[in-house]
Amino acid sequence: MSEFQFYKSKEVYREKYYQMPKVFFTNEKYVQLSNDAKIAYMLLKDRFDHSVQNNWVDSDDNIYFIYTVAELMELLHCREGKVAKIKKELEKVNLLKQKKGRINTTNGQIKTTPNRLYLGKAEVTATDVFKITESDQISPPSQETESSTVNAKIARTAKAYSDNDSTVNAKIARTAKANYIKDSTVNAKIADNLLYSINSLDTNRHYIDTEKDALQNKLLLDNLSTIMSDESIDTFVPEHVLELIKVFSDTYAEAQQTIKTIHNAKHKAQQLNNGDVLIFEDLESYGINAETELYTTLLKAYQRIKTEKIENKQNLIFVYVRNWFTEHCYPAKYAALQTNHSNSIATTKNWLEEELKNSAKA
Repeated sequence: MSEFQFYKSKEVYREKYYQMPKVFFTNEKYVQLSNDAKIAYMLLKDRFDHSVQNNWVDSDDNIYFIYTVAELMELLHCREGKVAKIKKELEKVNLLKQKKGRINTTNGQIKTTPNRLYLGKAEVTATDVFKITESDQISPPSQETESSTVNAKIARTAKAYSDNDSTVNAKIARTAKANYIKDSTVNAKIADNLLYSINSLDTNRHYIDTEKDALQNKLLLDNLSTIMSDESIDTFVPEHVLELIKVFSDTYAEAQQTIKTIHNAKHKAQQLNNGDVLIFEDLESYGINAETELYTTLLKAYQRIKTEKIENKQNLIFVYVRNWFTEHCYPAKYAALQTNHSNSIATTKNWLEEELKNSAKA
């Protein structure tokens, strides 16, 4: 009699997998998605299944789930700018929808609820079904055998041609060598003429290169928003603000430096607040119109740069943005968290009071 085989804890977890829809590799609508976006969809689908089990539905019977940016950053091992781009990718093809948490003000205090995320169904066409079914089928062995025979014949034929061509190639090589000796004098004269022409163009080369560099720089600066939207670039700076930076930058390098300055200002604000990470996307849930306010803050900095003599423009931008995060964003966050904490305590207290009343009646 065989011994009983127990399932071990590690073996159970070994059999758990994330699932990716095959249609992501057949439908043109989803083929263009980045691999990061496809992986994120798998992870969100896993959280979605958890919501189904817990009956998380809204008033329209739509299933939702909650996944904060901080949680996604930790799960995907990336920064908030990358998470924002992934979510936009999924939203663009209707695989994700976000509903902002409600913001209410009562007695001067901000009350917020977390954002709700809704997962969209992937569209499957008849063509997708055919492609997926076809990829699941294994080609018959006979076709592989026939293909091998044909390839062998082609290889033998190619070898025969190779043997015949060697004699011809040798004759061509000998003829070319003779012509090379005769033409060497002519080539030398042509080389002298070319050298003279190149020397005459040296004085104009500097101007040509300068003009080309200016055109290249203008092209890069004009497409700043498109470049920054690339999935490999991690930035939380919104497109509206990037357009402002483009207008007030003389070069593409200057625009890049301004974006870096904004990131550094946010990092410094986090250090000044004991390392408390501030997610740009979450600012709206604290009652802050982040995109508009960052735009206005940067515009004020540019206004001073244009009207006053400022020696270090990047330093001024850094101070303006850091102060906005430190003096406005963090107080709003702490006020919202304090409100949520107070509501949580009140809810627990009411629950205990009800339980005590029920016990007394019993």
